[in-house]
Amino acid sequence: MKNFLAVLIAVMFFSIGIASAARADNPTCVLMKFTDDTRYDTINSAARLSDLVLEKMVASKKFNLKEFEPIDENFERRLYDEKVDAFTKFDAAVSSDNYNEFFEGDGFKETKAQSITTANVGQYLTPEITAEIGKNHGAEYLVQGTIINLGTGAWMNEDLEVISGVVAGLAAAYASYASNIVSGSLGDVMGGIGGVNVTIKGIGVQCDIRIIKASTGEVVWSKRVLGIGESQMISVGMITFGHSNLSDALYSKAMNKAADKIVDTLLADMKTDSLFVR
Repeated sequence: MKNFLAVLIAVMFFSIGIASAARADNPTCVLMKFTDDTRYDTINSAARLSDLVLEKMVASKKFNLKEFEPIDENFERRLYDEKVDAFTKFDAAVSSDNYNEFFEGDGFKETKAQSITTANVGQYLTPEITAEIGKNHGAEYLVQGTIINLGTGAWMNEDLEVISGVVAGLAAAYASYASNIVSGSLGDVMGGIGGVNVTIKGIGVQCDIRIIKASTGEVVWSKRVLGIGESQMISVGMITFGHSNLSDALYSKAMNKAADKIVDTLLADMKTDSLFVR
């Protein structure tokens, strides 16, 4: 028994050592507090999603995180200050009737991102800002996300149709019908299969996630993900299963699914060494 316990403890420490080594081999990073580019930015959705993503990043034990809470350096505010400077230069250009310096400046280069919410791979943000954040937190990379759609809409149809197809298939199997085709529209899917009626409603969270190299401000990786929280109501004759109400539980489910997809996407590209670019 003593030998067995000794071996078990050794295996546990060996496994922990491997996991720690894997994290240490990965570049250091911090998760920035997300931004919300939708009309719902006042409902604290960005903070809620970034908290969920960080929780799942920590749980994966794959990221070499330097902080265990989202960093709130307010990218948008600091980049807005640069826009104020640009307006000042524009006033000077108008006064002198010489626009050369204004339109040929760094702010108008194609590789300069217009904002953090639209920054794509190959574009860069202000290096002085990103480098300062990286230095202050000991991180080589900044992980940042922007919510671009929230609620219901045509942008979530494709994913909702996949969900509705699965549910319709289950309903058809239950009712012993052969066909299980359900069409989707604007987050509210309804389909009839013989005596089976299926109603599906969903709340979606669509988010752009990006990796920024702190020292240069360059966006080196970016993906778009969509998480949907759906409810199903299946009616077979006079019998009804489930419900089709939009609720806080549905909103929470959508947020959680979006966070899952974000971290799963990060991990998938980490395995192929395409997440961090040195």
